[in-house]
Amino acid sequence: MSDTVAANAALAPLAAFVGTWTTQGEVKLLGPSGRGAPYRATDTYEWLPGGHFLLHRFVAQMPDGAVEGIEVIGYDASRKHFTMHSYDNQGNANVMQASVDGEQWTYSGNNVRFRGNFSEDGRVFSGTWEMRERLNVAWRTWMSVALRRDA
Repeated sequence: MSDTVAANAALAPLAAFVGTWTTQGEVKLLGPSGRGAPYRATDTYEWLPGGHFLLHRFVAQMPDGAVEGIEVIGYDASRKHFTMHSYDNQGNANVMQASVDGEQWTYSGNNVRFRGNFSEDGRVFSGTWEMRERLNVAWRTWMSVALRRDA
């Protein structure tokens, strides 16, 4: 893991993610049965050299198989939000924006969004993902997630 720190103050909130996390959650939307299914993952966050971007690596065992990938998180000063670009072993490429307001983190993409926060001691980051089939359609709970910082 890199010892680099954020290159500027706007990136400082991302420092809370640096480290290795054990992740558990439940996928809520799994076909007509409506039953959820658990998943597990390992998430690692580290600063890229120079401190301008945070690299997030993930290895997940999802209900429908293994997913591995990376996400690069930076800051868009003109829009005053974080940018998130992710790529995985299934050929998916996604772009989202993130912001933090007090303790509340919000991620948003075209058809997905997340709201969550850190526990008081900073050792757990948890929240809920929502999705929709297309624009102008109601949001539905997709997944719950809790990342626990490894000791």
